[in-house]
Amino acid sequence: MKRRVLITGAAGNIGSKLIDAFEQKYDLVLLDKRRLGRGDFVHADFRHYDYRWVRHFERVSTVLHLAANSDENATWEYLIPDNIESVLNVCHACIQKKVGRLIFASSCHTMGGYRNKNLDLITVDMKPLPDCDYGVSKLIGESICKSFSEKYPLSVICLRIGWVPLEKGIPNVEENIWLKSLWLSTRDLIQVFFRAVESKGIRFKILYAMSKNRGMNWDLSATMRTLNYTPQDGLS
Repeated sequence: MKRRVLITGAAGNIGSKLIDAFEQKYDLVLLDKRRLGRGDFVHADFRHYDYRWVRHFERVSTVLHLAANSDENATWEYLIPDNIESVLNVCHACIQKKVGRLIFASSCHTMGGYRNKNLDLITVDMKPLPDCDYGVSKLIGESICKSFSEKYPLSVICLRIGWVPLEKGIPNVEENIWLKSLWLSTRDLIQVFFRAVESKGIRFKILYAMSKNRGMNWDLSATMRTLNYTPQDGLS
């Protein structure tokens, strides 16, 4: 039998890319608050713990929690329900339905304050330094996930994702060195999530998810070592 993988925020940019790559590999359960034309999409508002969506976590092996308010300028009025309360609700659903692994889509905005610090490497074990309220909300989400992994039999991987453009292929970012350093290609995005789904023996990890971009100071060594991730792409 195929592994059953549930994706929240499945209609978004990252979710759409993962569906294309995973629909033959896994038995996908697709949840999103937007109602789309696909018949296999389930409507779910994760801001409210509701059995109508919680029941779809039944017999799920792995949850990819992508659903979030991704607006870097969003206020706490929206960030609290979208990015904090939703994480709590998804974690509770994982525990109630005995999900084995949760992969939480975090963000490099949790460390964006290091942008002008002239550091050789930004490692995952450095003190978090968010560059916006959105980054703070993702940091809180990581802490929630860590708490659940410590209290319950739930394996959690938090992926601090870089920049995943909407379009396919290599984007034109001209002289924006910081943005170049954050780029995560579609091919590498699929690989890092696939490795996160399939990896074993992990209780809780926070890992960066970017391509191998020239001159970047994001340290991918922990991701490569923990997930056997080998980025195939990179911007020069």
